[in-house]
Amino acid sequence: MSHTYTPNLLSDSLERAYLHASLDESKPLSLQKGVRKVGRLLVRGTKAFGRGVVVAINAHAEARARNMLYNRAPW
Repeated sequence: MSHTYTPNLLSDSLERAYLHASLDESKPLSLQKGVRKVGRLLVRGTKAFGRGVVVAINAHAEARARNMLYNRAPW
């Protein structure tokens, strides 16, 4: 049976120091903040989608107008 030896990358004291630092700096999770962030993202996405639809409609109308001017046909 062969065993692979993987040495510890951090000493125990260094690992403890990182653990304490990460626990001290971490902020508690807030459901209200999460919901607010998701809501903001949904609003931004909806606005961007709406702008895209308006651009597509305007481009279509402009192409129709150019086509009508070219061949003098109503649509």
